Amino acid sequence: MTLGIPDAAHRAALADVVGRVVRLDPAVAVRLRATPDGVGLWAATPFDVLVAAGVPGRVHPSDVTVVGSDLLAALSVVDAPELDPGAPVDDRWRGALPPVGPWRGVGEVPAAAVDDAVAGGALDDTAWEHDGVRVPARCLVAVAGMGWSDDGGPVPVELSDDGAWLRLVAGPPAVGAGIVRHRRPRLSLLT
Repeated sequence: MTLGIPDAAHRAALADVVGRVVRLDPAVAVRLRATPDGVGLWAATPFDVLVAAGVPGRVHPSDVTVVGSDLLAALSVVDAPELDPGAPVDDRWRGALPPVGPWRGVGEVPAAAVDDAVAGGALDDTAWEHDGVRVPARCLVAVAGMGWSDDGGPVPVELSDDGAWLRLVAGPPAVGAGIVRHRRPRLSLLT
């Protein structure tokens, strides 16, 4: 199994994102998948949203789930364009992934909305709304939980959607990191 990321800056930016996810959940499962632009990364958070990032590169096999702490160790220790991301734990991944695109830009969520979401309210309350897209507080709490706003002040949070998913891009631009969440409630099946 290999993860190939030729650019050292992209490896460092991805290590930063994985480190922040591991800080939220040391046992987090991280899914790596080949995308048209390189490698996509998704990780669940305790806030019931996914952290997403992407870098130019390749992964083999083309869709694999690994333990976040193993991936972080590889990204932090191995200074090479190719590394072993850790043993596959594909059975630990639960849930769907968002589409690659296209995403429709909705607007920029003000930093005050992130602060208000963290300060109080239920996680499923609407924290901000624009152009018919409602952003649950849990999404903005996840942005704050990733610590992106702690890196020198408020960070712009770009909101986009595709009709079924919403995406908040707030992390390092080098990896297009952000938060994604399915907009429609999950249906419970009674058997």
